[in-house]
Amino acid sequence: MRKPTYEELERRVQDLERLTGQLIDTAMDQEHHELFDLAVICNISQALASTMDLDELLLIVIDEVNKALLTEGSGVLLYDENRGDLYWRQVKDARKILATQTEILRFPMDSSIAGWVFQHNESAIVNDTSKDSRYYPGISAKSGFEIHKVLQVPLRSPEKTIGVLMAMNKIGGDFTEQDEALLSSMASSVALAVENATFYKKLKQSRDALEMLYRSSMAVTATMDLDHLLEVIISDLRSAMETEAGGVLLYDERREDLYWREIQDTRGLISSAGMDLRLPIEGSISGEVFKLGESALINDPSINPLFFRAFEELTGLVIRNEIIVPLNTREKTIGCLVVMNKKEGRFSEDDVQLLTSLAGVVALAVENTTFFEELMKSYRDLENMNRVKSKVLNHLSHELRTPLAIIGGTLINMEKKLLEKGIADFDNALARMNRHIQSLSRLESQVESIIMTGYSWEKRYITGFLQSALDLMDVQSEWTPEIKNAAAVIHKWLEKTFPTRHDRLDLIDMGEFGQSIGQFVRKRADEQKRKVSLNFDMEPGKLLIPTHVLQAIMEGLIRNAIEATPDGGNVTVTGRTKGDRYLLKVKDTGVGIPDKDKELIFEGFYPVQDTENYSSRRPYSFNAGGKGIDLLRIRMFSELYGFRLSFSSKRCPYLMEHGVESSDVAESCSNCENYADCPENGGSEFIVDFALTDTNNIEQKTT
Repeated sequence: MRKPTYEELERRVQDLERLTGQLIDTAMDQEHHELFDLAVICNISQALASTMDLDELLLIVIDEVNKALLTEGSGVLLYDENRGDLYWRQVKDARKILATQTEILRFPMDSSIAGWVFQHNESAIVNDTSKDSRYYPGISAKSGFEIHKVLQVPLRSPEKTIGVLMAMNKIGGDFTEQDEALLSSMASSVALAVENATFYKKLKQSRDALEMLYRSSMAVTATMDLDHLLEVIISDLRSAMETEAGGVLLYDERREDLYWREIQDTRGLISSAGMDLRLPIEGSISGEVFKLGESALINDPSINPLFFRAFEELTGLVIRNEIIVPLNTREKTIGCLVVMNKKEGRFSEDDVQLLTSLAGVVALAVENTTFFEELMKSYRDLENMNRVKSKVLNHLSHELRTPLAIIGGTLINMEKKLLEKGIADFDNALARMNRHIQSLSRLESQVESIIMTGYSWEKRYITGFLQSALDLMDVQSEWTPEIKNAAAVIHKWLEKTFPTRHDRLDLIDMGEFGQSIGQFVRKRADEQKRKVSLNFDMEPGKLLIPTHVLQAIMEGLIRNAIEATPDGGNVTVTGRTKGDRYLLKVKDTGVGIPDKDKELIFEGFYPVQDTENYSSRRPYSFNAGGKGIDLLRIRMFSELYGFRLSFSSKRCPYLMEHGVESSDVAESCSNCENYADCPENGGSEFIVDFALTDTNNIEQKTT
């Protein structure tokens, strides 16, 4: 017996499908058809009332279409206002081909049956697509799914047509007017579902936008780390506005152009090279917004003569639409806030208003950070002047002491010899000289007193007095109601002025948490092309502490260690249990901390690096010029959550004489012959000592 060909098998399957369809039509009379149609509509109506998830609802509708009309596939097409074509919002076929390719399977408006149905707002029954000039063969060519028959009906909302409901390849026969009536009934429910979902989505976006503005406003007051703050704000912004990319451009007064202080995109197309791409003031839309101080809503930037195409060429991110708003402070414009490529539809004036509101928060954050950095610079200048003053006073004290002693002794001898010779005419002169010597001696004594004591004693006395007074009032309050009331007032005032923050405590396993922090830090270090060996060895151990606090502690210590370590060095993070304690150690082979700074690094606002050019560097770069705020936060957390903090450090002796800013110190420093020499000359180790959590008492502690 001859083996049938593929074409013969396909014809037999089609004949079988046709026969099956005829049998079903014969078995079901008109009354059963109507009951079946009503059941389908009922199922869709129940689904409509049960969920606000549009994609979930559309899948239910598609399943009902395939069952009711006996089709190989069906789907919902929606209109894309931004691209001017129809795209699959949901689709299902028996061979599971179309759903995996929806990104490329789009229908043009002017050369497809779906486009005709959408534009004319009329249904279309085509039982032989090869004979219809409106048929778009590109779908079959791209997907491999052959479409022989289609039934399409428009999705109408009260105001406009929003898409098309399509059924493909009826099994066992042709599409009929009865099928069209059933699909049209379904389309009404689908259009209502899309309308409700769109309205619900707008409400959710409004809520998310308000929450984003609130979180951003609170974040501005919670941290002075501008890079971290902008990273959080842009991430929230992209989520709330559903955009592919967003970022912050700041004006560089020295180079007179705009640079990216923060930029993010969904697909990771914008690499470090994209961030380094600067935008000119003349010849870019962002530059025009910066100059004029006015927002720009652009739904087709490619036709704008100021569109800066170099950004697309370098990053590979095609910009379909964007909003650019100026960052205005009280005195001037400092940059721009940008969002690009809304995922669905076009940007609107509501989006511009939202972005403008957020721009005020971002501008405030940048302005506060600028003031903060200027304050820190003034503090460093003052500290340097204080050191110079101390050296001058110390030098003055020593230089005065010996000459005054010699001059005083010489005057005594002169007076003695003059008396022996009976000469008394110099009595007044000698008395005047002795008075001036005594004045200089008093000055020397005062200088020495200032050097030895300064204001530390007064500070300790005042703070000690206040604490003792409050303690005394607490004791006396048992007998004197008036003192008890006064103490309550003082306590209330202290709590109001210095409120205690209460965060939810989390039970954290240090082994798992350390791995996640390690992955994050390695990624950030790799982005800066750091060649530092980063080793993690964290034992399991349960800690009861807010997650964000532990993350700030570990990330801050590790980032500072990497920034202090030249290429070729090592940063080791270990976690060990010791009795009822857990010891977290971060050790680096970096440049170390100068002795003069060791007492001040936990006081905050005190940089341990020498560089002043922080704005041109990135976190995790060597000698990045950190402001010391991480260590201040960790110290404050230690006071709040009761862990211990200590450190030891050895400053590289060669950096005390020759400042080196290159990350490749081992090659640029004449004192190191190779990479192995550099780690031996300096380094620091920070130890955080936590109390382990007894999981048996966890419920009692959390309450």
